[in-house]
Amino acid sequence: MKAVVGIDVAKAKFDVTLMEGAGQKQHKEFRNKATGFKKLDKWVKQRTTGVVHVCMESTSVYWEEVAEYLHQAGYEVSVVNPARIKGYALSQMRRSKTDPIDAAVIADFCRTQVPKQWTPPSAEQRKLRALVRHLQALKKSRTQQRNRLATCRDPEVAASLETILKAIETEMAQIEKRIEAFFDDHPELKQKRQLLQSIQGIGRKTATHLLAEMYDLADYDNAKAAAADAGITASHFSSGATVRRRSKMSRMGKASVRGCLYFPSLTAIKHNPLVKLLAERLEAKGKPKKVIQVAAMRKLMHLAYGVLKNGQPFDPAYAA
Repeated sequence: MKAVVGIDVAKAKFDVTLMEGAGQKQHKEFRNKATGFKKLDKWVKQRTTGVVHVCMESTSVYWEEVAEYLHQAGYEVSVVNPARIKGYALSQMRRSKTDPIDAAVIADFCRTQVPKQWTPPSAEQRKLRALVRHLQALKKSRTQQRNRLATCRDPEVAASLETILKAIETEMAQIEKRIEAFFDDHPELKQKRQLLQSIQGIGRKTATHLLAEMYDLADYDNAKAAAADAGITASHFSSGATVRRRSKMSRMGKASVRGCLYFPSLTAIKHNPLVKLLAERLEAKGKPKKVIQVAAMRKLMHLAYGVLKNGQPFDPAYAA
């Protein structure tokens, strides 16, 4: 049986459970830094031979460095949505939650569910994601300072806030220029962005955000899987003959992707022929506006997957 490793990652450290078979478990804790990664590699190789499958949750950004290190070291690495691990733990009637227990649950999940292997982003994709996330953080900071300035009554503090705002806006302009220069330096990514921009409703900023946060969009098994990973699939609840709850968006996925598709979906409902037709059909069925907008967001994700998968610009008549 292939050995599996479950890793529960935190900011400063991570707990590891090595499992060879259903009942043989070994646990150890390591620091979440380069020296800890090397010690983990040595610890695992001293205890097992052959292929080792490592699994961890996509918790914030704390998992990225250890996942990259283990992938380069030749391990099979899977990174899964924390909701899957939580659901698996509940199915196992786990009544306690500690870091060692979580690592053991992740290892058992890896053993029984055999999750899909993770594909790390290229250096170019990591750079683009870092620039886009930094720009988003600057935008949030600008909003915070603007809100503070709007309620500030002290002239000295107001002057300081205005200085901070000018610095943030200057830095934002520089990062935006850097992102454009980055696309100019990488024609393949620029072509992908142009493909996304061919979809009515998806502009330059949205296309850039999608490429940064879903760099592997074209590698999903299908468009539904991509939409599910973004958390824009419908969640239904019904039981028996009487229990019927209103369907809602699952939200079990990448919140940043959902956020970047919100306003584009409103534009697509008006100007994209396929999305407009979908919205009209749902409206005729009496669906609420929120349901229609979620459907439009999901449709945009399907179209984005299609143009990148086929390498062709959006064509409303493609299906025909």
